[in-house]
Amino acid sequence: MDLERDYGLTVTSLEPHQGGFATDGWVADRRWFVKMWKPGADPLGLELLGALRRAGLPVIEPVRTMRGELFAMNGDRAYAVFPYVQGRTAAWSDWRVVAQAMRQVHEVQLDLPPATTDEPTIDTLTRNLQHPWIADRADELTTAITRLDGVRERLATKPVRKVVCHTDLHGFNLLIDDAGEVAAILDWEQAVIGPREFDLWVAADGDQLSEFLDAYGADDLDLDHLEFALLARGLRDLAARVLNEVDRPGVETWGFDRIRRLDSDLEVFRGYC
Repeated sequence: MDLERDYGLTVTSLEPHQGGFATDGWVADRRWFVKMWKPGADPLGLELLGALRRAGLPVIEPVRTMRGELFAMNGDRAYAVFPYVQGRTAAWSDWRVVAQAMRQVHEVQLDLPPATTDEPTIDTLTRNLQHPWIADRADELTTAITRLDGVRERLATKPVRKVVCHTDLHGFNLLIDDAGEVAAILDWEQAVIGPREFDLWVAADGDQLSEFLDAYGADDLDLDHLEFALLARGLRDLAARVLNEVDRPGVETWGFDRIRRLDSDLEVFRGYC
């Protein structure tokens, strides 16, 4: 990357920083954060960040390039530059502030694409059940995918309240400042207008599910939409790891473990439906 050519920035240090599942990151002079997408990947959602910030959300806008664009190219990889915000990624112990941030997101009024129940990654997984990482549990996955299809059919004619959904409001996408408050909500690439349930699946990944829902102020949720969101997330995260052959331990943590506790999680959610 050429920060001076593309952004007019002269930097003296560029340190690797934890990126995301599909991106790499660097910190430049502790003033700028550089986010680089994988080869051929498109940087989605950058134009939305300004609108989210104007709506009052703690969102970091990208710096414009010398040509006034939101990202630049480094060979076949797109990259963007953001002001560096000091903070740590949220932990499960931050469940209360995460729940409150989610509520704030759901109260914002913006025009976004509608959510769908299309799951192309899971559809591809269906054709790859003999992959060596999962072949011994292909029957378990087939049962889960069949269940997902059944829930999807029930949702087709079931109206629910629609809000701005981040859809990936996991701890890795929230920065917490020294005061324990949310400094920034990151990675809005998958933001949509959809059911609240499509964000609230996050609550089930911690060990304070009821407390999280109470802090959010959950009421009148729909159990079918929750079932779809929980099951789709587990299958989708498993599929992404298997199909890209990365993070084999995550196949268990973010895939099979979630799928196996689905019904016990839904029992807790039932009290808020």
